[in-house]
Amino acid sequence: MPLLATLELDWSQWSVPFTHQWWQETTCSVLVGVACSVLGCYVVLRRMALIGDALSHAVLPGVVIAFLITGNTGIGGLFLGALIAGLVTAGLIKLVSSFSRAKDDSAIGIVFTAFFAIGIILISALPRGTHFDLKCFLFGDPLAVGRDDLIMMSIVAPAVIAIVIMLYHPLKLASFDPVVATTMGVSVAGLHYLLMGMLSATVVAGLRTTGVILVVAMVITPASAAYQLCNRLAPMLILSGVFGAVSAAAGMSVAFITNSPTGPAMVLVATILFGLTMLLSPEHGLMFRALKKRRVRRHIEGEDVLKAIFRFSEDGEVCGAEQLAAKTGLAARCVISHLRSLTGERFVTVPRGIIELTAVGRERAVGLVRAHRLWESYLADEAGIDHDAIHDAAERLEHAHELADEVDKKLGHPTRDPHGTVIPEA
Repeated sequence: MPLLATLELDWSQWSVPFTHQWWQETTCSVLVGVACSVLGCYVVLRRMALIGDALSHAVLPGVVIAFLITGNTGIGGLFLGALIAGLVTAGLIKLVSSFSRAKDDSAIGIVFTAFFAIGIILISALPRGTHFDLKCFLFGDPLAVGRDDLIMMSIVAPAVIAIVIMLYHPLKLASFDPVVATTMGVSVAGLHYLLMGMLSATVVAGLRTTGVILVVAMVITPASAAYQLCNRLAPMLILSGVFGAVSAAAGMSVAFITNSPTGPAMVLVATILFGLTMLLSPEHGLMFRALKKRRVRRHIEGEDVLKAIFRFSEDGEVCGAEQLAAKTGLAARCVISHLRSLTGERFVTVPRGIIELTAVGRERAVGLVRAHRLWESYLADEAGIDHDAIHDAAERLEHAHELADEVDKKLGHPTRDPHGTVIPEA
């Protein structure tokens, strides 16, 4: 707690990254976020997160060798070295997985750790006094972005987007069904290496923004967030680019507000966006799934109450909420809640406190009872399940009452269930 108490937030700094003083750093970061996120869609869809991580680390020896040749850390000199290292890495991963017993994930681990180790050895072998900022390379420093970095990113980001647009259909086909793509004459291997080349180029172009350690998060996380919300590729590409841009811009603001490193702040914002989509996605979100399960449970419980009312009436007995609770195993307050819903749907009336089925309610209840008894007959006659066990199984299956007619036809229209009880007609 004492450490947390020392954390100071200066909310007046939120707009500083968008002022004239820092505009090129913020612009470069946004471009990196967009380019990484768009390419990340293909990385996510192809389940290549590991190879994305591998490329981000494996460019280190290419960067160091380029530095040794050019003698400076300008982005132009490092770009070609990193690009070549990325392509060589992709080729070696394919070579190892094809000509050894190592699986793809093992091949990725072998190659990228070897390349990263070579890079570290090359850095340690640099002449004494040589300035190579390994920390900046690993973790990035967007506030150190210069004019050359912005120019390079202004070329790379539009180029990546243009290539993705021009090759949209081949890339889509190769990502979802490479076998069909090959039969249609699409060069799946060529597209793979093109994708790896673009990813390597984007990594090195945005080197100062996030560094190789965190750049994989900007590739994977915004694309994964978009994947939570989209079922089609085109909207996913657009939304992923938006998430990447927002993560970069908002991350810069968070860094200034909290006086923290900018690269990690960008990754944190991207992770928060992913967490929100995972929770709130209308189709795949945890909250949506929970609500859907609750609706299904409520529907099943309501049908159980309706069926219990019918069985009481079938036996000529009068029932109340307490009797229904005992019959269904539900809490009394839950039964009362369902009775309100059934009354609202005009399945049930409660004159003078006596629960009665309406004509529509009786028809629905008869359908449920019929389905239950048909399923009991099916489980006993066709599945060979013991008579003592078929009731509980039929309790679960009866709610698929739209299949009752098929079961009835399959059984030859039986009139009684295995217990000798009459099966109502539809």
